[in-house]
Amino acid sequence: MLRHADARDLAALSRLEEVCFRQHRYREEFLQWILANPRTATLVWVEAGEITGSVMLFLENGVSRVLSIAVHPSMRRRGIGRALLKAAEGVARERGARVSRLEVSTRNAAAIALYREEGYRTEGFLPGYYSWGEDAFSMRKVLPNA
Repeated sequence: MLRHADARDLAALSRLEEVCFRQHRYREEFLQWILANPRTATLVWVEAGEITGSVMLFLENGVSRVLSIAVHPSMRRRGIGRALLKAAEGVARERGARVSRLEVSTRNAAAIALYREEGYRTEGFLPGYYSWGEDAFSMRKVLPNA
């Protein structure tokens, strides 16, 4: 089941971040900011009452920036990431975005393949983009009209 997240989901989102991004996760304070900010949206995937996936967006000036997509390792390869991405694009369109942007580690082949399959195109290479020194690709998709 897909739904919008709110402040009550903070602890579950923090646990999901910890499982999915052991070394490079968002701190709880940042998750709190995302959940409270009117220019953001967070969607979660819920299975058996547990949050097993999430997508976080920042929306500004007609652009939606995908901040994070996380799927619990035990739930991967089931289409949850794709469903979250498509739902995020729908929310972005509803809130006036015409473009979706994201950054992805050059080492994350599965995510890069998903984004390309969903129409994202590489716009640039970002050397040392992440705070731990890893490189990233900048990707972009023009959102079709609903």
